[in-house]
Amino acid sequence: MIKGGIAETGFTGKIIQWMKFWIYLLSLEFNPMNRNNKKNYKKPALVVMLFIMTQFLNAQLPGYPDPVFTEYFRLNSGGWTAGDATISVPLPDGRTIWLFGDSYLADVNTINNTLPCLFQIRNCMLVQDSVNLNQLTTYIDDSQTGVLRSTFKLGPDDPAILWPGHGFTDADTVFIYLDEIDGSTLDNLGTYIARLQLPSLSINSINPLPAYGGIQSGRAVITDTATGYRYIYGNRLNWIVWEPVIARTLIGTNLEAPYQFYTGSGWSFNHNLAANISSDPVSPGFSVIAMNGKFYLITQENGYLTCGLGREIYAYESDKPWGPFINQTLVYTIEDTFNGNYLLTYNAQAHPSFTENDELLISYNLNDWVDTLQPYVCPSQCINLSRDRLDADTYRPKFIRVPFNTGVSVQPTIGMSTLLFQNPVERGSLIRITGNHTNCTIRITDLSGRVYSLENLNSTNPLITTPGKPGVYILQGFRDGQVVFTEKMVVH
Repeated sequence: MIKGGIAETGFTGKIIQWMKFWIYLLSLEFNPMNRNNKKNYKKPALVVMLFIMTQFLNAQLPGYPDPVFTEYFRLNSGGWTAGDATISVPLPDGRTIWLFGDSYLADVNTINNTLPCLFQIRNCMLVQDSVNLNQLTTYIDDSQTGVLRSTFKLGPDDPAILWPGHGFTDADTVFIYLDEIDGSTLDNLGTYIARLQLPSLSINSINPLPAYGGIQSGRAVITDTATGYRYIYGNRLNWIVWEPVIARTLIGTNLEAPYQFYTGSGWSFNHNLAANISSDPVSPGFSVIAMNGKFYLITQENGYLTCGLGREIYAYESDKPWGPFINQTLVYTIEDTFNGNYLLTYNAQAHPSFTENDELLISYNLNDWVDTLQPYVCPSQCINLSRDRLDADTYRPKFIRVPFNTGVSVQPTIGMSTLLFQNPVERGSLIRITGNHTNCTIRITDLSGRVYSLENLNSTNPLITTPGKPGVYILQGFRDGQVVFTEKMVVH
């Protein structure tokens, strides 16, 4: 099960929602950027109350940012530099394919960290090295120009929009699901399966799948050698909500052949009988993974492309691949903002091949939109598409980790004690952290994953400098590339 999560439903949910509301009000009271309330942020009662509430909520939300993984995708030149979707496919040789939708190839202006407002291609594939995770290679069609440089196309000169779904490997082939998208309505025009040759990753074919009455297949794939089936998760639009369904096919069967759909009591080739595998809706993109003897559905609240909405990531669990997926657990609330306004966020994805210390890696997407009307105001960086520019980090993936309880006792790192310091701490002050931190790197990030400081330590009970701005931060210690502790820091 997931550690520390809580569902925001019923009476408890109302309490949490009210606490969030009061935290927001209190943060305005002592925010030094609010010129009309300059004196208020020094009020100790407000600081203490905010800290207590924050600690309560943090105890309920097990997820925390992974700034190391986020940094891998802050690429400035030489290929892909920003995009959304963020779907991973592990390869047998240890490399990892990363799939993106609309993407930038333009170089980032490193002076102000900006990109032009218009992206360059409709999909892109990156490959991450098995040893040096900082090494990401962009795979595009260099023989073409403009949008035709996209990795996946129905033909060399076909500009059809293809957005990636999930994928998997079988023997010497990588299989990747693709959705053809109507550029004006964003409706799904059909689903395709791409075959890539290992180890070169050259594209052998892209073939259409049968139509399944609006069911979009390939949102997630689980191969179960025990039963001999490959389970293919999809969703269908019911008015304005996406309902999750599951299909299956025998391992080794041609994927273009008809699928069987779970009906709630059995399996049928009739897709009209497909049953929902959860009573709750999912986002357009979601994940299902097998972990610790259970199956988990990971989905983000659908914010309908509205800034400030859809910020919560949930997990559901089941004993079977076909559900029902129950026990909704809130694992993370996204707080990314730009210029004081929330960004768009959508389609969280799980990356189980990067699980470390029983902590699941999850990504989510960020984006901006021109919307200046209250109450859901976007940063609106691109009012003039030809003149304006956007901050590259507002269209790059962010990564978090969510602890899972495996029932296995994890031994503490030798020589490391639990990090202890008194919260809240003064901004710009020196604090001492306990324990032997020889050959340890200390990294402090904000909740969006932006790195504020990075220090290499070589002593016992060292002093570190706290950030200069009030807020909630994540302090992590690394040794030999492994995370050895993680603590939250409240700065006032």
